[in-house]
This record gives sequence, C-alpha cells and structure tokens, in this order.
Amino acid sequence: MNIWDLAKQKLVENKQRAAELEQKLDDENGAVNDNYLAEVRRRHESHIIIAGNRKCGKSSFMLNFLERKEDLRESVGLEFTYARRTRGNVKDVANLWELGGGSSVTELLSVPITAKNVETCSLIVLLDMTNLSEMWITIEKTVDTVRRLVENLERQDANLQTRMAEKSRLRLEKYESSSLKMCAPCPLPMTIVATKYDEFQNFESEKRRHLCQFLRFLAYSYGANLMMYSSRMEQFPKLVKNMISHFAFGTVCPQGYITDHNKPMFIKCGFDNLEAIGIPPGSDNFMGASSPFNLWRESFISLWPQKTGNVDVEDTKKQDPMIDPVFKEPSIDNLVEIKRKELENHIRSKRDREAAEARAAERIAKINVR
Repeated sequence: MNIWDLAKQKLVENKQRAAELEQKLDDENGAVNDNYLAEVRRRHESHIIIAGNRKCGKSSFMLNFLERKEDLRESVGLEFTYARRTRGNVKDVANLWELGGGSSVTELLSVPITAKNVETCSLIVLLDMTNLSEMWITIEKTVDTVRRLVENLERQDANLQTRMAEKSRLRLEKYESSSLKMCAPCPLPMTIVATKYDEFQNFESEKRRHLCQFLRFLAYSYGANLMMYSSRMEQFPKLVKNMISHFAFGTVCPQGYITDHNKPMFIKCGFDNLEAIGIPPGSDNFMGASSPFNLWRESFISLWPQKTGNVDVEDTKKQDPMIDPVFKEPSIDNLVEIKRKELENHIRSKRDREAAEARAAERIAKINVR
C-alpha cells in the first residue's frame, strides 16, 4: 500500500469517526427528535449578534462564553470576534458580533445580516434591569431593525422567504396556532437576557413581579428564550456558555422553567403562555390599545417612561471621537490641535480686521456729516 492509499484510508476513517461522534452527541442530548436542533447541528458556521443598551454587560457576557479574562472596556460600534469547535475532522466556526452603543446604532446590524449569513444568524438581546427607562425602546428598536433588514432580503429572494418561514415554524412549533396570531416573532432565533440580576434581586417584591411579567411577555411575543444573568454571580457562566453554544454549535438548549420572580427566571421559547403571564399592570386604563403588544407597551411606559433620544452632556462627550480615549492617536491629535489653533487665529484676525474696518467706516461717516 502506497502513501496515497494510506491517505485515502485515513480520510475515510476520519469521516466515519466524525459521523460516529455526531451520532453519539445526538443520542446523548436527545436531539434526534428536535427538528430545529437537527437543522442547527448541520451548520459549520454561524453568526451570533449580541445587542442591548449601553453598559448592560454585553462584553462580560461574551467573555464568559469565550472563557477569557480581559479588562472590560466600553464597546464602540460593531465589534467582531469568533469561536471555534472541532468535531472529528469538522471545524465549526461561530462569528460573534457585539453591537456597542445601544439602540442608536442598530443600522450597523446590516453588516452581519446579509443574504449569505441571515439563515445562520441568531440574536441575543441584553436588557439592563437597572435601567428601565431604556429597556423597552432598546429591544423594540433592535427587533424592528432586524425584522426590516430580513424582510428586505426576503423581497429580493422568494426562496429565502420560504426557507426563513420554515425555520420560524420549526422554532415556534410549540406555540398554539391561536396564540401565534397575537405574536410578532423575531425572524431570527432570539434570546432575551435580563442582566444585573444581583441588583434586581434587591428590588421590592412588587417591582420584581411586574418587571418579570413584562419580560415574559416580550419573550413570548418575540418567540424568544428568556434568562436572567449577572457577571458578579458564579451560578451564571455555565448557563451563558450553554446558551450561546446552542446557537453557535447546535448543542442542546439549557433546560428549565423558572417563572418565580424571587428566582432567576429561565423560560425556553414556547414553554410559556399568555394565561400564565397574566394581564399587564394597570391594563384597565389602556383598553383602547390596538394589539396585545401595544397594550403591554403602554402599560410598561406608564410605569417607567422611556427616554426618547435625549442625550445628556456626558453621553455627548463620550460620543465625540475627538475626546474619546478609545480613538486616541497622538500624531493625528497633534496635527488636529495645530489646525485648530490656526483656525482660531484666522477667525480672530478676521474679527479684528472687520472691527477695524467698521471703526474706519464710522470715522469716515462722521467726517462726511461735518
């Protein structure tokens, strides 16, 4: 047997070993009866979008999955990294996109959400439970942007629209048909992560209960998984890793059904229902709402009014690249400073010249009067 025959034999053995490993994982995880999970497991590349309002813990959430220990810094724009996993001779790649800046930069989602990637994209939205004045508007604008981008792609490709509809049907197969009519599912597989649970558990009981109701409704309406998270508590990193691995590599979604507002909630997509969630607080005042979503939205805003684009001075300063330490470049900054001084001198000299001309004109006018 020559070297080429040995190479061919080795290739066949590797393929068989990979197939056996795949079957073993399926058997262990019980994935053979889960059509959606089986579809995800056939992928070799995935795209995970991590979005949410500013300073809600997106970076620490992602670093938990990557098992990296790095100094945290504020994310800017759309940041990218990746993770890899090897199954036999098959290499799986998960592309991780972190959207920094909150709902003000959601248009950047057009970078990962393309015709090539959209079928392997998943969305994870982190919501800061200590910043309720931005919670609803953050998730609503993020999902609306994702929905618009996907619909634009589907208009260009009828086959893509059919495939995306089938993927959505598989994800939402546990929903009753009557319930789906009252929902507006996100076109991408989605998980809502309510962050800073360590602070949330110190809220008064009534506030915790109401907030949990709203989060459950958002997850139910968008066809999303729901979980709570804190980077300061040791019980969450494993859950984070398992959840992202589910979207990235097709592993089994973490199990559990916790709806008690005194515990960290965890609800898989399709395992909740409107009857269990109840009615929104103060709903008697909003009977004119045009849909269940608007009813819950108005109820939430009545309790916690949302910021509508008002940016404080500190936020404005942080958004200015000229004074943002993230963009610090000494050579360029020195040139900018030189040009700024030249501009100030030019403006000053122009003002002095105009003032001198005005005084001269005034003197001439007085002479003519005499």
